Amino acid sequence: MQTEIDNFRIIETPDAAELWFRRSFKDWFDLFFSLLFTAGAAWLTVFVFQRDEMGGGSLVFGVFITIITVLLAADAWSRVVSPTGKILWIDKKAKTLTVRPNIFTRRTFPLKAVTGLTSSERGSRPSPLHYIRRSLPRTLRLRLKNGRLVALVYLPTTNIFNFGNRYPRTEAIMRAKKVADVMNRLLDAELRGEAASRSRQGNG
Repeated sequence: MQTEIDNFRIIETPDAAELWFRRSFKDWFDLFFSLLFTAGAAWLTVFVFQRDEMGGGSLVFGVFITIITVLLAADAWSRVVSPTGKILWIDKKAKTLTVRPNIFTRRTFPLKAVTGLTSSERGSRPSPLHYIRRSLPRTLRLRLKNGRLVALVYLPTTNIFNFGNRYPRTEAIMRAKKVADVMNRLLDAELRGEAASRSRQGNG
């Protein structure tokens, strides 16, 4: 079975269930301009502080542009390390779930330790730049039974250019909820199967 939800793809086979994510054109466009703005701010910061004479006004402006550069760099970094490709998969034979929170990390949990996916933005930790935007990103996350949350991918609710999309937050919420609903149905089926298997073993 294969399900397409915008730039997400969910694939189920007898041995596994996988969640794939690819950047859309808007995501690549925003990533490019985020890096471009960061490079421009960094160049301006170096230019300001390399001046031979700096008055009080220049120093204040230098500090201000430095802060802006740091915020832009944090936003660009959060976009760069956001994973693409296979970001979550369930091994039905090993009864494990593996996630890639970022391009550097891979974490595996036993299915019995997993509650499911959530599309809530509460408690999410976006880059600092998002705090000066109008809204937080909608985050697709994995919820564990011990209460911990593992962020999988940020779905921006504001874009540098929205390309005519007047409701990016609503669109992101709906997309994240659809993905979470489908993956949770697959996960619930595996959890029920595991519980039934343990019950049969106990009765035996």
